[in-house]
Amino acid sequence: MYGLYGALLRLAWAVVIPYQFVIDRVTGRPGPRLGERLVLGPAPRTPRPGGLWVHAVSVGEVRLALTVVAAIRRRWPGGSVHLTTGTETGRALALDAAARGAAGAPDGVSALPLDLPRPMGRLIDRLRPRAIVVIETEIWPNLIRQAAARGVPVVIVNGRLAPRTFPRYRAARRLFAAALARVGLIAAQTGEDAGRFRALGAPAGRVLVTGNLKVDLPAPRADGAAVRRRLGFPPDATVFVAGSTARAETAPVLAAYAALAAADGTARLVLVPRHPEDVAAAAAALEADGIRYRRWSALDGTAAADRTAVLVDVIGVLPEVYAAASLAFVGGSLVPRGGQNLLEPAAVGCPVLFGPCLDNVRAVADALIAAGGGFRAADGAALTALVLRLAGDPAARRAAGARAGALVDRERGALERTLDAAAALLAPGPPPGDRR
Repeated sequence: MYGLYGALLRLAWAVVIPYQFVIDRVTGRPGPRLGERLVLGPAPRTPRPGGLWVHAVSVGEVRLALTVVAAIRRRWPGGSVHLTTGTETGRALALDAAARGAAGAPDGVSALPLDLPRPMGRLIDRLRPRAIVVIETEIWPNLIRQAAARGVPVVIVNGRLAPRTFPRYRAARRLFAAALARVGLIAAQTGEDAGRFRALGAPAGRVLVTGNLKVDLPAPRADGAAVRRRLGFPPDATVFVAGSTARAETAPVLAAYAALAAADGTARLVLVPRHPEDVAAAAAALEADGIRYRRWSALDGTAAADRTAVLVDVIGVLPEVYAAASLAFVGGSLVPRGGQNLLEPAAVGCPVLFGPCLDNVRAVADALIAAGGGFRAADGAALTALVLRLAGDPAARRAAGARAGALVDRERGALERTLDAAAALLAPGPPPGDRR
């Protein structure tokens, strides 16, 4: 099974890498970093042995990883951390944290190697970590297999298997069951996630439900009033934030904002595309609709009465932006992406709007709806109706935001529960030798 998996992976990369080179050259993005993905050439500076290797695929997972690492360092000071990422945006966020000296910043950053025995084995041998921590749903069979061969435990934290993707994993159950049998601990978000991990072959005794770590993400550094000043918005403006939006969601968001602006002269919009490469398309859509805007990167803190929108064109500021929102729509939910992080706006006491495509965040969405702090829109027209209803009733809107915030407060503690469960695997000790 591993041989077939490796052959298919090699074939896939033989197709993807040339395509990626062409796309990256056209768009100006960094290339696929083959040296790092194959772990070839002279070893860059790596943390001292006996630390942790943490893997987080993209921006949301990296932000969570920074919080997890900070908590690990508080509990077990002095350990080094190497972080691997799967996207350039995730890498940029990690490097920014390192440049700022953030508490959870990694000591080294690189791309995740191709999940083949030699690249994975080479990185493990370079790092010689005491444990590997994987954030959310990144089940890489050869990573797990090579770690087990060297006596390095693997811990999956904030584990999630969405109903939409679970059938694809189950179709290759033999491969994933063999990998999950070697995982030291899976700290799952919900009972449903835990059940899916067990159904995939994870040993029942190594799967625990510790909760959603995103409830323990730190609050934004700035308060809402300060963010509104930076945005150049009046203090009494009705601020509609659309965060982590997919390209196809721009049109319904702008339609909802147009209706809101017609009903409320104070209305302002902050549009935050999920992917940096979508910023240009979002700018074109704003211009086509006649919406005057400024980019976040060009803000100077001055009011701009002739600009009613801000387009966020930088990474990592969305939690701060949510603090200024009167109401927030979270993207990836009107299109079949599964939904993005609903807890970020809820944590700052903001009513949370989302579409029907919620496979990645269904438990959180259901909890927010039940608490009265979340609102599901079936489509773009329903989103417009929800925006108008909430914006038109400030008292109800504030009550909904308070209920969303209270829900997050009640659920806090998942991070400490996770570290308690993983303590025997994460606590410092001598770096494992090569036990192949």
